Amino acid sequence: MTPPSSSDGSDPPVPSTTGELTENQLIAQLARRYYLEDTSKVELAKETGISRFKIARLLARGREKGIIRIEILEPTTDLPMFSVPLAEHLGLDLVRVIDSQGEIAEVRDQLGAMGAQVIRELTHPGDNVGFTWGRTILSVASQLQDPPAFTAVQITGEIPSETATSPIERLRPRLEEAHGAAHTIKAPLFVGTTAERQRWMDELTFVRGLFEHLDLAMVSVGSWDPPETQIRDEFPPVVRARLDAAGAVGEIAGIWFDADGGIVAPEVTRLCVTLETHHLRRTPQVVAVAAGAKKAKAIAGAARTRFVNGLITDRDTAEKILES
Repeated sequence: MTPPSSSDGSDPPVPSTTGELTENQLIAQLARRYYLEDTSKVELAKETGISRFKIARLLARGREKGIIRIEILEPTTDLPMFSVPLAEHLGLDLVRVIDSQGEIAEVRDQLGAMGAQVIRELTHPGDNVGFTWGRTILSVASQLQDPPAFTAVQITGEIPSETATSPIERLRPRLEEAHGAAHTIKAPLFVGTTAERQRWMDELTFVRGLFEHLDLAMVSVGSWDPPETQIRDEFPPVVRARLDAAGAVGEIAGIWFDADGGIVAPEVTRLCVTLETHHLRRTPQVVAVAAGAKKAKAIAGAARTRFVNGLITDRDTAEKILES
């Protein structure tokens, strides 16, 4: 029933009950429709017979009374209701779960902000920090302001189709200002033969030495099955077929693994300019930064390799992994 208007055309005060609803119940109903179901004030006014201005005042009153509570989660705020069970489920020491929003590029930036925060938490001057190549790790490096004076090390070759900029180069000016150091690898990730790989590794003696003494590695996770990685296009069909036959679900730094975390197709890794599995196993902190429903199986497999002991992901991915 439409409430009567007062003689001056304004809305009358809402009584303590509207039909069968108390004012607080009416506020809750309006709030549910407005905030959770995206119903406009104009549409609510048509449905209830209450003017949109009065609806706005009721919603404001609801916030004052505490009936309506609005929570805004910053991208760098961890969600312990997801990170704690996810850490237990995957057997990881460190997990951060963010409430991401927007398109995939925006999600990468939000993951990058948390990744930069984690680096500041874990590193000290003089540490060696490894970075894989890729867009998500580039976002981490781009958002790391005022870093400690650590040494940044590129631990994989370049992926031309991924991005033209190395995370290390993005970070270099800030590191040098902090009296740290940065070391890149100018080789491609996939070189095709073991002889060519050895040639490159012989040229990278100093960087290879740093692989032995990493304190932290920030790594991306590529999903091989289902395919959610641009690295796949860098390999010829015969190599892709070998990885498919081996049951690869994902890769980190050109090291492939199956759903149980077992390392597969090591002969393919030997065609890549990258560090070795034992380098990651002896690194105290290896933190994967990845999100996306398609990557859920690969992320879980990465955790089961046992050389990954940390994860930064988002709420949707955490829910997907926990459901599986």
